[in-house]
Amino acid sequence: MGCCDNGTCSTTTVSAIGRAYTVSGMTCGSCAARVTAAARAVPGVTDATVDLAAATLTVAGTASPAEITAAVTAAGYTAHP
Repeated sequence: MGCCDNGTCSTTTVSAIGRAYTVSGMTCGSCAARVTAAARAVPGVTDATVDLAAATLTVAGTASPAEITAAVTAAGYTAHP
């Protein structure tokens, strides 16, 4: 997996500051990948990264905390800003 998984690369200027969320229920790398994918699928998200050891998700972009927490919940986990 890399930055060009969808076949295109682009440079994006992020205008929103990243928000951190505490995520419950992640136990492995696959869990972290699912949470990352769920957050990145939210419209307005420009980047999302998970730190499995710290149980945190950091999201950049214009999506609201409610949209992020709903996406993570739909993926089977719990997130709190």
